[in-house]
Amino acid sequence: MFGAARSMLFGVSTPFRQASTVFRGPTSSMMVNTITKRFKHEYAPRYKAVRKTMKGKVSVRTGGSIKGNSLEFGKIGLRLKSKGIRMDANQLLAADKVLKRELRPSRSDLITRFTCNTAVCVKGNQTRMGKGKGPFDHWACRVPTGKVLFEIRGDIHDKVARDALRKAADKLPGLFEIITEESKIRVSMTHLIDKPEPVNYVDKLNAEPTKKWANIQAGKTDPLYKLYRGR
Repeated sequence: MFGAARSMLFGVSTPFRQASTVFRGPTSSMMVNTITKRFKHEYAPRYKAVRKTMKGKVSVRTGGSIKGNSLEFGKIGLRLKSKGIRMDANQLLAADKVLKRELRPSRSDLITRFTCNTAVCVKGNQTRMGKGKGPFDHWACRVPTGKVLFEIRGDIHDKVARDALRKAADKLPGLFEIITEESKIRVSMTHLIDKPEPVNYVDKLNAEPTKKWANIQAGKTDPLYKLYRGR
């Protein structure tokens, strides 16, 4: 009010106070979906919604499971040989930087076979018991024995690729081995087996169908099922 009266008396134009209330963009609550997305250089889940979990243990492969124990995309890779261990995202990122630096001249592709989806929470020393697990500290990954971490694909000399994987293994805890497409599958710290032939489960079910599978196949061909489909 005094500013308007002053401008009327002395002819001085003053800016409006409403200029300070100009829209400044979305608030922090509106930007959650964009801020929480991970970048490509981060070893973290795609959406970093931190959910506090128990410390847990590294799984031990039982029942003949060989998931992730052999090469799938590249021609040479790095596999854990010793006991399963939990690795921090910063440790894996250090190995990733070494590999990318060594592979840059050959323009080869680096393929990662893990996901750091375990949230590690840390409480300070000499803290009283209770009041939760503590704040989030870093992301980690549980790596069982025989798990392939890195694979290299491209036109690269075998000696250069092995030297790069050896340097990356020095950045990580545990003992590692370099494998190729002809390497056997590691099922434990002491046992290796030959890679089994892939199983075509569709042909296997068609030869000996179960009751559920027979009904599914009948629903695709029997015209009686089409009359009552979608009701």
